[in-house]
Amino acid sequence: MKNRVTLLDKSFKPFISNEQIEAAIDAVAQRINADFAGCTDVPVLLCVLNGSIIFTGELMKRLDFNCELISMKLSSYQGTESTGKVRQVMGMTGDVRGKRVIIVEDIVDTGHTIEDLVHIVRERGASEVRICTMLLKPEVYKKDIPLDYVAMEIPNDFIVGFGLDYDELGRNFKDIYVLDPEPDYHVEDKSIQTMKYYILFGPPGAGKGTQAAAMAEKYHLCHLSTGELLRKEIADGTALGLQAKALIDKGELVPDEVVEGMIENKFQSTQGVEGFLLDGFPRTTAQAKALDQMLAKRNECVTSVVSIMIPDEMIKERIRHRAAIEGRADDASDETINNRIKTYHEKTEPLVDFYQKAGKYAEIDGTGTIEEVRTQVFALLDTF
Repeated sequence: MKNRVTLLDKSFKPFISNEQIEAAIDAVAQRINADFAGCTDVPVLLCVLNGSIIFTGELMKRLDFNCELISMKLSSYQGTESTGKVRQVMGMTGDVRGKRVIIVEDIVDTGHTIEDLVHIVRERGASEVRICTMLLKPEVYKKDIPLDYVAMEIPNDFIVGFGLDYDELGRNFKDIYVLDPEPDYHVEDKSIQTMKYYILFGPPGAGKGTQAAAMAEKYHLCHLSTGELLRKEIADGTALGLQAKALIDKGELVPDEVVEGMIENKFQSTQGVEGFLLDGFPRTTAQAKALDQMLAKRNECVTSVVSIMIPDEMIKERIRHRAAIEGRADDASDETINNRIKTYHEKTEPLVDFYQKAGKYAEIDGTGTIEEVRTQVFALLDTF
């Protein structure tokens, strides 16, 4: 990913990497495939030119049902601003009468284009209309039309790349860049975040602990395990440690703000590393939002979520094996294992959707050997 790109009179800085885009397209394609599984008709994908050409192509490669492709071109942008007036530049290239149609857009902001598109497609006799967009700006989308498939949500900023343009330039970038209103040409890469913040994610038994040490060593990261961090704060007798110990001694749970305080202290006090590997935090969307706020104060953000995924049956098998080796009879019971899996699905798994919408979720198949999984992890981190 380039440190900065210049198009005409504007400068743009890195925003969403190609790997993050591809992961988001994988996820949205899975949802579409699930909804259209076993369909006997031939749904139509309506590619909205020119912006959604690349997204539509990547999406189609991932669809496992028969579908037809047509296109249409409308415009509402001039420069970096939406005019609010949608004009039809090129008519629809195929017939949609009696067919199910998925409108494929690169980005939805005000919703003016979508509103006109839905009206046109229904007027042409489509039996059903669904909308799939690569990007959504929820801050400015105020239309009542539901969006069926959203790959990522972004702030109300002007972006280029992966099909999106600035006065027809920048569509060919494989990554997405955001407009930098105040570029500093005197200090090289001043606006580029140099510190990395990875979140290690996955169900119990996925092998996160096994991979964390290798990740931290190879990429010079500070591995922050919330459990170990908590024990160290207590052992060191810090203010937060004493607060946590008092709660634990009473049999109470350590609240989010205490854990967040410990992590923030670690961010501030750690030197000589190229980033942090968060293991065990965040566990909920509330914690994820708190982490975003914490990093925003440092003018930084989460780099990527590295998710090592395995199926439920493998979770059970690995926990039983680990319990036998470590002599933890309580952790070997089916009831305990099922409760841990249930808690993970209910409380932690919603983070997948949270980070997919942010374009920062990358999933790795954890069913292979330690070495196979590690190869995938390193290949992912090498992209950053």
